[in-house]
Amino acid sequence: MKILVVSNNYPTEKLPAHGTFVYQLIQQFAKLGHEVTVIRPTYLIPKKISTKKYDYGEELAKVYRPKYLSTSARSFFGLNTYHLGERFQINAVRKVVEENNIEFDVIYAHFFTNTFIAIGALAAYNKPIYAAIGEYYHIDVRRAYYKPDFYNRTIAKIAGFVAVSPQIKDKLLSLGISDDKIVVRPNGVNFNAFFQRDKSEMRKKHGLPLDKKLVVFVGRFCEDKGPKKLLEAAEGIDSDIGLVYVGSGEEELHSSKIVFNDRVPSEMVPELLSACDVFCLPTLHEGSCNAIVEAMACGLPIVSSDIPEIRVQCDPSFSILVDPLDASAIGRALAEIVEDGEKLKTMSDNAMAHSKRFDITERAKSILSFLAQDNKLS
Repeated sequence: MKILVVSNNYPTEKLPAHGTFVYQLIQQFAKLGHEVTVIRPTYLIPKKISTKKYDYGEELAKVYRPKYLSTSARSFFGLNTYHLGERFQINAVRKVVEENNIEFDVIYAHFFTNTFIAIGALAAYNKPIYAAIGEYYHIDVRRAYYKPDFYNRTIAKIAGFVAVSPQIKDKLLSLGISDDKIVVRPNGVNFNAFFQRDKSEMRKKHGLPLDKKLVVFVGRFCEDKGPKKLLEAAEGIDSDIGLVYVGSGEEELHSSKIVFNDRVPSEMVPELLSACDVFCLPTLHEGSCNAIVEAMACGLPIVSSDIPEIRVQCDPSFSILVDPLDASAIGRALAEIVEDGEKLKTMSDNAMAHSKRFDITERAKSILSFLAQDNKLS
């Protein structure tokens, strides 16, 4: 099967950690014998990013990164500038296909935003377009940008939806989408990359303290993900813990408890996870959280949010879920784990065992079957 992927969430040299979960899935498509082309629209004027360049990993797909002018999403006299930027992306995607004579059997748009771009650029080719829906709230965000008639007509052109959680499926059903057009496939983990390494070796390799319990956060440094809530919680814990922040974002984090704070290439993430004792993500909303299943695969107990999306992924045998806005509750959960060595070991073993349910290869096979079933493709 020739698969054309449209996703503006995909790694680059300067953004090696951007969309790594999409990258991992696409590599699985290719490893399973399919011809995969990725079109990744890229800002003409990039946002402030690191000047470091990283090799984000082996690339088995053919990747095009056309430039486009971003116009953000501001309202002027009733007009939203988002639509202008969307038009630039549509034109960029269409131009890549036309100029390179790209052949494809099916289009896989990763995230709802890219589905609208794919339809605008490629609907004329009369190939089935599938949408991967990663976060519940994005569905309503998209609706707010369009007139109802246009939104409904566009949705009707989508051949199928890959939802990462039951909550997203329920939302799609509420929009009138038929059940047979939706599959639920939670995000998966690549066990060849994410597995438990020797803790002491990883701490020495990355210059981390050997005498502290380390709590790791992986994600965007923004209010929705809760990095500052973790910091507030840690300040209230008597135990000698260190915080490892992996990522970047608009929130600045300062504390003597922080022992690591940086964006890193994807191959370093499982090493840093293995160097730590507990994973914490006080997120306000998710779809199916890659960071959590990756942490589980590296043997980390989870402290996260008591919300439906996280409850689906986690089990009490290795996780404590709390109100993500309650720093005291987050702190108590962390202390309960790090101050009890036997409990920490048991939860670590249970996390690794539970992670086996989220094999990315099996997820890829299931999604490929869904893409092919109605189109007699293979």
